[in-house]
Amino acid sequence: MKMHPPIQPPLPEIPLVDNMFAPEILAGGLTGLSLLNGIVTVTLENPRADHGRPDPSLERVIVGRIGMPIPTAQALLCGLYQFLSQHQVNPLAAETEMRCQ
Repeated sequence: MKMHPPIQPPLPEIPLVDNMFAPEILAGGLTGLSLLNGIVTVTLENPRADHGRPDPSLERVIVGRIGMPIPTAQALLCGLYQFLSQHQVNPLAAETEMRCQ
């Protein structure tokens, strides 16, 4: 897997602390987006099964929400577009198109 340097922060004079204990989230889907008072919120989900039940079935479980100001959301959008393009993945392909490949 190719690793790329992080996107340049808007204030490079502020040092970056790489917290090794920061949580990592696996998201299998995007539940929704909202914009309220200049904050873009991304809600993420992942399928899970409750094996404590006699007949477990998959459920979509919210695994996290990320809130960020609009400029940060725009930087994330640009960064994802550039990263996916560099890996020969069409960043504008619909979800159904990706499943068919």
